[in-house]
Formats: sequence, structure tokens, C-alpha cells
Amino acid sequence: MNGTRTSRSGAAVLAGAVAAALGISGCSSGGSTGAVGPPPPSGRVSTSAPAPTTAPAGTPTVGSTGATASSSTPAAPAPGPTCFDTAMVGDTTAAGYLSRLPGAARIIDPGIFMDLDGLHLDTTGDQRPCGPVTVRITRFTVRLSHTGSGTVTRPAYAYSPLDTTEVTVGPANGLAPGSAPPATSHCSGVLSVVQLGAPVKEADLPQRLDLVAPSPAPSAPYHQRVKVIGERQVAAGLALPADAATC
Repeated sequence: MNGTRTSRSGAAVLAGAVAAALGISGCSSGGSTGAVGPPPPSGRVSTSAPAPTTAPAGTPTVGSTGATASSSTPAAPAPGPTCFDTAMVGDTTAAGYLSRLPGAARIIDPGIFMDLDGLHLDTTGDQRPCGPVTVRITRFTVRLSHTGSGTVTRPAYAYSPLDTTEVTVGPANGLAPGSAPPATSHCSGVLSVVQLGAPVKEADLPQRLDLVAPSPAPSAPYHQRVKVIGERQVAAGLALPADAATC
């Protein structure tokens, strides 16, 4: 009897040891419901720096020497100077662009204008044309007189074609060579009209010239700007003789 009990007790101890061994084995093989270890790496390696939100600050990246990862976006390059390529548009569009150029000192001043010494470009650096622009200057003689009688008179004038020339202006500010109007004479001025495309005809000229008498009276020829509204007209100027007010 004692031998039988000892045998059964030994069998029970052996069975418990086997069960314990099986339980441990099941845990490590994934068959148990216990804690599971981390999955093996996939083997895919990113070639770009990690985004700032994918890892806490101060966490070293794979292969780093312990320095904090930096993934700030590179600063955008500063914009370069802009310009307007008149060669890529038609005459009407290019003329509209030129006529609306702002002045370099004041934006309310024109950036391209006629003066007594010729055609000037004087605009801001980011508004200039990309390259030289060829424009046509059509000039007319303006005969000055007065109509009326006694003290009630008003200025009168008559146009007659003079000549047409082509000059180049831009892209840098300055005076267009060869753009100066011819000299004035007694009671005879010169109207210069800057345009693109076909020459300006007399029918395209302003129907009224608002002549301004300088004060004090000038002793030499002077100049005043003239507003033009033709679709291909850029600017205009009127060179006047010193005696214009008395013609």
C-alpha cells in the first residue's frame, strides 16, 4: 500500500511539472493569452528625415549619434525681380502696360513720358519691361492762334503731319536716344505721340489741347504733357514756343 501511494504521488508531481512546462512553452509561442512581444521589423528604410510629429523631441533617429532630429522645412527662396515681357503680347496690351507704368518717385506720375528733350522711362525696378521696347513717335506741327474779338478770345490750333520715327526705350530708366522733338518756331509747336503699331493719324489726335500758360511768362520753349486715350497710344507731349500765349 505504501509503495502504491508513493508511486501515485510521484506520478502526480511529474504530471504537475509537465503541465507547468507546457504552460510556459505556450506563452512563448503565442498560444497563450498572455502579453505578446513587439512584432519584428519590416525591413523598409525611409530615405527622408522623419516629420517633427512622428517622434518626441530629443529622440535620436536611426543611425544617428544621439543628436536631436531636425526636420524643419527649408526657407523658400526670396522672389527675384519681376518684369513685363512685351514681346509676348500684342501691341494693344503692351501699349496699355506702358501707359500705366507708375513713376519711380510717385506712383501717381507716369513712368513713361515725353519732355522737351525726348522720351523718358522712369519707373520702379519691379515694373520695367524685360528688354528694350521699340516704340513709334509720330509728330505733328501745331499752328497756334486765337479766335474771337476784343478781350474775348480763346486759343485755337491746327495740326499738320511732320514726321515719324522709331526709338528704343528700356529696360533701364533713362532717355530714349533720338526721341527729342524738332525745334519750335514762332507760334508753331510740335506734338509728339508715342504709340505701338501703325502710325497715328490726325483723326486719332486729341480734339482739344488744354494749353497751360506758365507764370511768369517763359523766355524759352517749354513743354506740357498731353493726355491720349487711343488703344495703342502710350504718351504724348507738346513742345511750345515761348510766345505761345500771344499768338
